[in-house]
Amino acid sequence: MDEQIYKENILDRYKNPRHKKVPDTFDIKEGSVNASCGDSLLVFLSFDEEGKIKEANFDGIGCAVSQASSDMLLDKLIGMKMDEIGNLTEKDIYDMLGIEIGPSREKCALLPLNTLRRWIGEQPLGNI
Repeated sequence: MDEQIYKENILDRYKNPRHKKVPDTFDIKEGSVNASCGDSLLVFLSFDEEGKIKEANFDGIGCAVSQASSDMLLDKLIGMKMDEIGNLTEKDIYDMLGIEIGPSREKCALLPLNTLRRWIGEQPLGNI
């Protein structure tokens, strides 16, 4: 895919997110704020009987990059087990976004991953 298609996908996810809602019920809720720009994120996860993520939602405010990154990451989470979340990397996020992310947008792109890492007790990637 060329970069223009990825940019259009990011804007579509920003304007029409698939996972942005506060669910009535959930098993886990975790939040973070990107102190450098004010983007905020709450992630809600629900698990099935086998320990796999059956529903993943988010709420928050932020730029197109942080909102699209959140929506795309939650797509990837559905069907994963809790212990698999720790295997996710910065590269996974950048690959999903499909465009080069400059230094000023890295924290925006990584906000959902850092939020999940806080929840599982791992050190976030850089300062949020």
